[in-house]
Amino acid sequence: MHRFYVPDNQISGEQVRFNKTELHHIKKVLRLMPDDEVIIFDGTGKEYLVTLISLAEGEIGGVIVQQTITSREPLLKINLVQAVAKGEKMDLIIQKAVELGVSKITPVLTDRTVVKLSGDNAEKKQQRWQSIARESCKQCRRNLIPEVFPVINLDEYLNTCAGELGIMLYETDPRQPIRTVFNNLKDELLISGRLNLLVGPEGGFSPREVGLAQKGGFVLTGLGPRILRTETAALVASSILLYESGDMD
Repeated sequence: MHRFYVPDNQISGEQVRFNKTELHHIKKVLRLMPDDEVIIFDGTGKEYLVTLISLAEGEIGGVIVQQTITSREPLLKINLVQAVAKGEKMDLIIQKAVELGVSKITPVLTDRTVVKLSGDNAEKKQQRWQSIARESCKQCRRNLIPEVFPVINLDEYLNTCAGELGIMLYETDPRQPIRTVFNNLKDELLISGRLNLLVGPEGGFSPREVGLAQKGGFVLTGLGPRILRTETAALVASSILLYESGDMD
């Protein structure tokens, strides 16, 4: 059944109104008609079975038939702290990370980040990435939309997360295998349920940043003997952590 995002401010009682983008998809792409049934979600965890109805001037709305609260969220809440990647790589990382089950995404600027973002450009990028996260939720049937935070400098981010559990992907020894790190943190993770996963840019983290992260409590970890691209590393690490936490059994 087709699935659409409708924010809760467009749901009034049993009545549902779709925005222009969703209406175009309903009418012009899918060619759905009144009396057809669809699924909508509001991004806060609620999901609805909706029957389409005709409105004035040929528009289409919906009437809620049934409401459910279905959780498809992992027990381990991962905040993917991702150095901004160039080109379309960042779009891919956000799309796939949301599909996998990442709970938050924090884009960071590092010493070796190629992309330079500030002001309006940074705000527009954040809005685009949040839209990608929302569209990914439609596809993978998540009912809670992960928040994509504003772009922040890595140094500033590390100052804000003191005391939180975190691991940093690092391509150079000394480091521990990611499974070992997870097992060592398992008891703490059962209590907090949250983990920050820090992934570097195409050129990797600078020694200065590694030192700062370690001082902030981040544990260095690796993904084996091969060097992975930043977009690959983020998705592989997220998958491993979610699997080890029991989400992909």
